[in-house]
Amino acid sequence: MTKTHHTPWLLLTLGGGFLILTVLSIYLASQHSSGVTDPDYYSHGLRYNETLLERRAAESLGWSTDIRLVANRLHIELKDNSGLPVVDARGQLTLLDRSSPLNLVLQQTAPGTYQAKIPDSLQGELTAELSLDRSGAKLSKRLLITMP
Repeated sequence: MTKTHHTPWLLLTLGGGFLILTVLSIYLASQHSSGVTDPDYYSHGLRYNETLLERRAAESLGWSTDIRLVANRLHIELKDNSGLPVVDARGQLTLLDRSSPLNLVLQQTAPGTYQAKIPDSLQGELTAELSLDRSGAKLSKRLLITMP
């Protein structure tokens, strides 16, 4: 009786398969560009750090919002941690459900109260990004607005 040893063939097959997959991976990586690459990664990274600082500043101030939709006007009340209105903030509402985003500037109508008029032509559910900033502190919120 002769014993067959399959172990050497198994190791050679595994090694050959690994080598073929490695060569194939190198070839595919050299032929196709990654969808993750960002040519402007450095400035985006710097902007990310600024955004974190702005959010931390807003959190330390204890900003809170009360948001209401009346007809086609969005009313935002911005208050600090002691309940006092935050005045002279710059605000922007960006509607994202369009082929190109629509930026609406918020107007201060009373101390700590800001408004934006949403165009009458927009109906249904709208995704929006709310941004309020003052003196280096920034509050950002993602909103889902349901228009009648």
